[in-house]
Amino acid sequence: MSRRSRLSDARKSAGYSQEALAEQLGIDRTTVQRWESGESRPQPLQRANLATALGLTRDALEAALGTVATGLQVSSATPSPLEAARPTFSTSPTDPGGLLGLLDAARPLVDDTLAATTLSPGRLDLIEERVAEHLVMYTRTAPAVMLSVLASDIVEVRGVAAIRQPAMVQVRLSETLAVLALLAADALMKLGEIRRSRYWYGTARLASDDTGNLQLQARVRAQEAMLPYYYGQVEQAVELARGAQALLPGVASEPTALAAAAEGRALAKLGDARGAEHAMDTAQRYVDQADSLGSPDAAFQFNHKRLLMYLSGTLSYLDEPARAGRVQEEALALYNADPDLVIDPALIKLDQAVILASQGRVDESCQLAVQVVTTLPAEHRTRVVLTKTQDVVHALPEGCRERTRAAELGELVATQMEGSR
Repeated sequence: MSRRSRLSDARKSAGYSQEALAEQLGIDRTTVQRWESGESRPQPLQRANLATALGLTRDALEAALGTVATGLQVSSATPSPLEAARPTFSTSPTDPGGLLGLLDAARPLVDDTLAATTLSPGRLDLIEERVAEHLVMYTRTAPAVMLSVLASDIVEVRGVAAIRQPAMVQVRLSETLAVLALLAADALMKLGEIRRSRYWYGTARLASDDTGNLQLQARVRAQEAMLPYYYGQVEQAVELARGAQALLPGVASEPTALAAAAEGRALAKLGDARGAEHAMDTAQRYVDQADSLGSPDAAFQFNHKRLLMYLSGTLSYLDEPARAGRVQEEALALYNADPDLVIDPALIKLDQAVILASQGRVDESCQLAVQVVTTLPAEHRTRVVLTKTQDVVHALPEGCRERTRAAELGELVATQMEGSR
């Protein structure tokens, strides 16, 4: 049976047309067609999603694709015993990129062999160590680069989690999957991949709910509030933030502090000054009381510096220029101590530009916003930054948007938005 018929049969058995499967995976129909015809193969992250959609195990999917799980080719001829023991490279070993890809694919297989049917404590420790490293590097790494780093670990952890492990091991795997999915969702959010981000936030929520870890569940929901805050219905951000706090009512922790700050910023954007002030007071109290055990600048850690960033946004929406200026000055001084942290300072400076625009200081506002966008490294000039820059344009007085600097800013945002699609 050809690869086309095997994969298409699996798709039909799962009840999908090519269009429906493409919609489920967030890809074009032509991509599904190329997979079925053998013109291309799914990437590792796509394979995990494809297997889930079709209800196949990893090995069954690889068989449908005409491959084995290691990325090695399956020969159509009957091999001799010696040939059967010798893998066939799917790419030339002289091609450095192909060889490295082969090594990446082979390593989990070796680990699977060593771990037998259950996950060895040593391998689980190694996985968790890598995830901890991802959390530290995330705040300093471009989202697109981070996704390429996360993909192989997501596929690996999903593979070992598919085999039911002892209860405590399964909980640790679910926690790891929740963190990996949350990192992927946040990176996709920054890139403006809204639908994919929403799916991965859902995956993070399912994984966290499987753990019974209320801190993790609250962290996932608080972080998910960022998606509707930047791109959707701001009311949904408030709902998610409140839901996160409801999991740990009255508990001072980093997740509840983040959730309270997210609620306050969203309420300010909606014009609810009283609610925003109350939420920010709660966030400040939680930050003061919480005992942070993690790296202060790791992903999703919520410390005083990040609280100031949220306060900056809140006060800019509440049109409190004096208070906002003091907060922003303190925040930028703290962020300047680590020049590798670029996104948060950029968002704070754009808050400053919003305030200048609301005061009618059009040229200063536009000049600052242009400077922020153009000096930000290209790989960090993502959709979330450009969306925030649009807030500056919208804050400009109606009669001033045709002025030279305002027109330049509008053109810059439009061009960058188009380039980021």
